[in-house]
Amino acid sequence: MMPAIGDLRRRIAIETASDTPDGAGGMVRAWISHGSVFGAIEPRRRGERVDNGRLAGLVTHRVTMRWRGDVVGGARLVADGTAYRVLAVEDHDPQRRFLDCLCEEEQG
Repeated sequence: MMPAIGDLRRRIAIETASDTPDGAGGMVRAWISHGSVFGAIEPRRRGERVDNGRLAGLVTHRVTMRWRGDVVGGARLVADGTAYRVLAVEDHDPQRRFLDCLCEEEQG
């Protein structure tokens, strides 16, 4: 089902990771913004997983926006102070009018 234009009303920032050496053998990750779009964010699944020996909540979302080629897996979308890690990206329709991103809400 195609989203109506009024459905794409949340401002979403698109960010990609930039890793730089920290001088002690590790890396420091910074997120670089590549602009913003309007889109829709729909919760999909909720669950739990064990993360570092403790139980953590897991929430996935589908983010729909107008099609663009610079959104890839591993990117991050930020809306209203909440960050979403992009797990997978797929065309919403064959005409490349819209893009669906399966995302995981970043906790913490």
